[in-house]
Amino acid sequence: MPPEAAEALLDLVFECFRARFGPRRAALASGVFHYEIDTPHGVRHRYVAVGGGSCTTSAALDGPADATIGVTVADLVAPAAGESKGTDAFVGGRLKISGDVFFAMSWIEWSGARSGSASGPDAEPA
Repeated sequence: MPPEAAEALLDLVFECFRARFGPRRAALASGVFHYEIDTPHGVRHRYVAVGGGSCTTSAALDGPADATIGVTVADLVAPAAGESKGTDAFVGGRLKISGDVFFAMSWIEWSGARSGSASGPDAEPA
């Protein structure tokens, strides 16, 4: 996969994460997740910012993140495609978390990743 295709894949995955975000699940929480994604072209970075009932994603961020999540591109894509749950990679040792671990684990609830099913912004927790 050429580097441009890898970047496009990451953008698509994070758009899926943003679309699955459930603002009612996040309530009044806010913070920033930093993803360090191991790709065939080296480590790539993506950020997910949650606050005020919204979720934004970007490839750059000024300032510190609340939690950093290290993962391979394959283990990142699988939950976005509904093929596995994020907790599977964490329990299997393929997903590493540093910083605020409890905040990082909240992302699983906020994005509906615990159930592996797609959820819209108004969906209730599974």
